[in-house]
Amino acid sequence: MAILDNWRRFQADMNEAAERYHRRMDEIRVMAVSKTRSADEIRSARDAGLDLFGENRVGEAEEKFAVLDPDRYPLVLIGHLQSNKVARISGRFSAVHSVDSLRLAEKLSRHRDSIGAPLEVLIQVNTSGESRKSGFSDYGEFLESAQRIAELPGLRFKGVMTMAPFVEDESVVRRCFAECRRWGQAAANWTDGDPVLSMGMSSDFQWAVAEGSTMLRIGSRLFGSRE
Repeated sequence: MAILDNWRRFQADMNEAAERYHRRMDEIRVMAVSKTRSADEIRSARDAGLDLFGENRVGEAEEKFAVLDPDRYPLVLIGHLQSNKVARISGRFSAVHSVDSLRLAEKLSRHRDSIGAPLEVLIQVNTSGESRKSGFSDYGEFLESAQRIAELPGLRFKGVMTMAPFVEDESVVRRCFAECRRWGQAAANWTDGDPVLSMGMSSDFQWAVAEGSTMLRIGSRLFGSRE
C-alpha cells in the first residue's frame, strides 16, 4: 500500500505542477526508476498503475526482470552503457535512454538488427556542463549524430534525455532543462514521432514540467528513500 499511496501523492503533486505551468497531464509520462528495488516492489508499482521501468545496471535488471512479464513490465536502460556490454541488451530491453555516442548507437544497431525487434533509443545530452556526466555536450556534434542515429537499422530514435545538476537553484536547473528542450526540438525532423524529452526526477520534476518534459524518471517519490 505504501507504493500506491506514494504514487497517488505524486500524481496530485504532478497535477498541481501541470496546472501551474499550463501543461496537460496526458502529455507527461512517468517512468518508475526501479534500480536497487526488488521484483516484489516492482510488481507493487505495476499494480499501482506504473507501466514503464528504468534500470541503471544491465546485470541487476537482467536478474530481476527475468521473472516479470515483458508485456506488463517494459524495461528501459537509463544508466551508462559500456560498449562491451551491448551484447547483453537482449530482447528483454525495450529501450536504451542513455545513448551517449554515435559509436555506441552503431553497436546497438548491429546487435539489435540481428534480433529483429527495434530498440527505442534516446540520446543523452549533457546540458549542465558537468564533466562527470555522460552525454553530448557539443550542439553541432549532437545534431550530426542524431541524424545518423535516426538512419541506423534496428533502432527507433525517439528523443533526448538529460540530468540537471543536484542544486537547489531553480534558475540553474531550469536552464539545463530548457537547453535540453531546444536540442530535442532541433532533432524533431529525425525522431520517430514527437520528440521525447526525458528530464526531471523526484527532486526537480516540477521545474522539468515547467520546461516541457514529456517523461519524468521518478524513484524515491514512489519507492521511498534507498538504504
